[in-house]
Amino acid sequence: MNTAAFLAYLDGRQTRWRLTLDARTETAGPDPRAQLLAVFDALRDWADAAAGGMRSNAFVQAQFELAGPTSLARTVVTQHKRALRRRMLALAEATGTPDPGFLVDQLLLIYEGAVANHSLGNVTEPADKAHRTARRLIAAATPQPLDAFWVGCGGRDGNGGSDGNGGSDGL
Repeated sequence: MNTAAFLAYLDGRQTRWRLTLDARTETAGPDPRAQLLAVFDALRDWADAAAGGMRSNAFVQAQFELAGPTSLARTVVTQHKRALRRRMLALAEATGTPDPGFLVDQLLLIYEGAVANHSLGNVTEPADKAHRTARRLIAAATPQPLDAFWVGCGGRDGNGGSDGNGGSDGL
């Protein structure tokens, strides 16, 4: 396998992901909770993308199939994951949560679980479920009033508190 070509592919996917995330964060509005949740809006966009998207996770595959502990591919994967964590941590800190690092750790576990389960197909709509779970965690971890946060973060059906399955997405 041509390592340089594969690394260029990973770089291209990282750029496309960052552009998707940037667009979602910018349209999330001024509430840092909504901006943090925008990571999961971008994940849903990525999962729904017809051209490549989250059909599989190239970063996870690279890590396990091609990347030894000291390989360049593993370094690229690690840099991508750390950049996402730093970005999420900055947003979590802006929410006023007393433990932003713990919130981000929880959100990253949900994020990575959604990516893995999307690839495996063993959970239906993992990006949507991850989004709803992330919204609940963010709401529970932050001190601001929930009203404004719930209104702007509606499910795919547009209802501010709907989980998309006819149930309540409230706490």
